Amino acid sequence: MIRLPTSKQSNLVLDQGQKLYGEIEDCCRNARKRRLDLRMLLTAGQLQSYLQDAFVHYSQSLKIPFDFVQASFLHNPIPFNFGGSILKLAIAMLKEQKAPDANAIFKKLGNLVASCIMLDAVRHSIPGLCSINLNF
Repeated sequence: MIRLPTSKQSNLVLDQGQKLYGEIEDCCRNARKRRLDLRMLLTAGQLQSYLQDAFVHYSQSLKIPFDFVQASFLHNPIPFNFGGSILKLAIAMLKEQKAPDANAIFKKLGNLVASCIMLDAVRHSIPGLCSINLNF
């Protein structure tokens, strides 16, 4: 059954269409800002590779959501060095938390990372002075 507005409601469809268009614009603007903040604003070529990954994913399972972060690791793997190792540790800690908070994770990691750097400096006799600033 299709309902058409009466003559008294002639602008109703137009108003509803404009509201819907405004909501879609707002959501798109918010999504773009969020992707920009997360450094996930993709070029057309990058988007194409993610779409291909998503297609492969959904061709195997429709119930499991597509993980853009996991796909980004396939395209840009974490470098195998000290910084990459710290990032992998932070990601592992993030997965274990019920309410992820990056600031809390890196505060917890701060002393460990500083200790690793100091140990490396002492083992390799790297010259220089140690100055500690624990103001967070």
